[in-house]
Amino acid sequence: MALTTFLDFEAASFSAAHSKENPAGQSGNPKGRPKGRKNNAGLLSDAFFKTVRIKDADGFRNVPKIVAAAEVCLNNALKGDLRSFVKVMEIAQKFEPLKPGSTQQEIAVIRRVIVDPREPNAFDDK
Repeated sequence: MALTTFLDFEAASFSAAHSKENPAGQSGNPKGRPKGRKNNAGLLSDAFFKTVRIKDADGFRNVPKIVAAAEVCLNNALKGDLRSFVKVMEIAQKFEPLKPGSTQQEIAVIRRVIVDPREPNAFDDK
């Protein structure tokens, strides 16, 4: 019985000492990350989607950094860089942009129509 009393005393003294460190109603780390601060994933996402201004054949345009990096990787792959090609194929496989049927249908017929604006039914299909 003396051993049980000793163990009960140890448990009681531990819980009393523990409760002194955390006042009633408080849990966790009170000096931890403040509310509203972004975690690492949020900070990384902000960095990836911050826009940059790039110049191409059509002039200047604003795109997210991740899009600009993907375009650079694709251009390097087209120039023959094997590592860039492997990375582009990994991205394509992950996001499935090359899946059959996902692209728009090809144009089947191209017609050239010359319309005389003086004809009353010039826009009727022949």
